[in-house]
Amino acid sequence: MNTTLTETLHNPQQTAVLLEKTVMPFIRAWQSTGKRLVLSVKPEKRTSSQNARYWGNGVLSQIAAQVAVNGQLYSAENWHEQFKRMFIGVEELPNGQVVGKSSTKLTKAEFSEFCTQVEAYATTELGVVFFDLRENV
Repeated sequence: MNTTLTETLHNPQQTAVLLEKTVMPFIRAWQSTGKRLVLSVKPEKRTSSQNARYWGNGVLSQIAAQVAVNGQLYSAENWHEQFKRMFIGVEELPNGQVVGKSSTKLTKAEFSEFCTQVEAYATTELGVVFFDLRENV
């Protein structure tokens, strides 16, 4: 018998079918052995294709290649830190300095919104022209 069950819930109809056909039989089988279970429901984390589109040869590398500030180009990592501070928020360090909040904790939807904000800002405020982003997904 499998010890864990992980399912992705897409919509109410699919969820109802999944609960009836998969989740409840799994729970009943374990409970019939006298075992106690922990049920955890959480939002979906960002996907590897989202991450590749943002990093890889995608959004950040294209910004880093196209945008000079006061004659200086900055790395994708530096731009990422800037965008985290702008669009996700900051955390204070013990010495009073701040760093951008981690993007790794964002859900799939939150990361999508973050990427949209970065791309819109880069296009409208920095003049970036993105190319071939679909190929990086």
